[in-house]
Amino acid sequence: MPPAIELHHISKTFTERNWKTFLFQKPRRTKALDDISLSVEKGVIMGLLGPNGAGKTTLIKILATLITADSGHGAIAGLSLDSQASEIRNKIGLVNTNDRSFYWRLTGRDNLDFFATLYNLHGREKQQRIQKVLELTTMEGKADFRFMAYSAGQKQRLAIARAMLSEPDILLLDEATSSLDPIATRRLIDFTKTNLAQKGRKTIVWCTHNLHEADEICDTVTILHQGKIIQKGPKEVIKTLLHQKIPYSLTVDNLHSEIERQADFHLFNDRSCTMKICHISIAPESVPALLQHLIQDGIKIYQCSQIEQSLERVFSEIVSKYHQQ
Repeated sequence: MPPAIELHHISKTFTERNWKTFLFQKPRRTKALDDISLSVEKGVIMGLLGPNGAGKTTLIKILATLITADSGHGAIAGLSLDSQASEIRNKIGLVNTNDRSFYWRLTGRDNLDFFATLYNLHGREKQQRIQKVLELTTMEGKADFRFMAYSAGQKQRLAIARAMLSEPDILLLDEATSSLDPIATRRLIDFTKTNLAQKGRKTIVWCTHNLHEADEICDTVTILHQGKIIQKGPKEVIKTLLHQKIPYSLTVDNLHSEIERQADFHLFNDRSCTMKICHISIAPESVPALLQHLIQDGIKIYQCSQIEQSLERVFSEIVSKYHQQ
């Protein structure tokens, strides 16, 4: 089975044109994407991460067929980005923070009715689909209010409802939880993971600045910086790429020189305490030998567990290393 999303050597450059460039200087060219290649398997949630200006939104727009790449080729749901853009649009749902794409004087329900017609939905099927997405986003109570009266969070929830109207195979979520309250954010994350990805086998590109959120929801991660992919792969693999040594939490009845000489050794309580709680960094394959050494020397081990690294820390270190190259 081919990947749900497959891109090969995608590049995109924008040319800035205004009256200053027209009168005094050549137009400035900005390379938003530089030789991007990636693939996303069906049913996977891929986190698209990167600082502002990294090229995330440009990539989302190319996947949504809103703009075309200058070079390279790709396929969405087996359809060519170059020649089958109209067919691709029936396979994807896009959620972004641009509320200007709605009709402000219409109600939320009327907006969904209009967009459902564009998806070629009619009659009873259209009304059922509208009700379904309203319930999904808990917007039933606000469906008959004008869009202009909505809060930022309500506008965002209606954008998610609109994206779900076509029951797309692939969802592109560009900062989907921005302006949502914690309860609505939790509901969306849980629904995305359970109903869309696991049960519905939908493929999701989750573009976000919230690294804690990405850490929780994403299966794979692609990190963009200055238009280039600087790291990609399964989330847990990305977390271990930076360090040959992994952080561990160790609780023992007494300290030992083998513990104290490990990298990043840190004791969290007083040496006089009965149990010593410390953190160390060590290669995973060296852990059994360390524990055996401690046991042989009479050290009681109460607990030894790997400390999960946060995606936020890993992201910061990857970007910092990229700048140092």
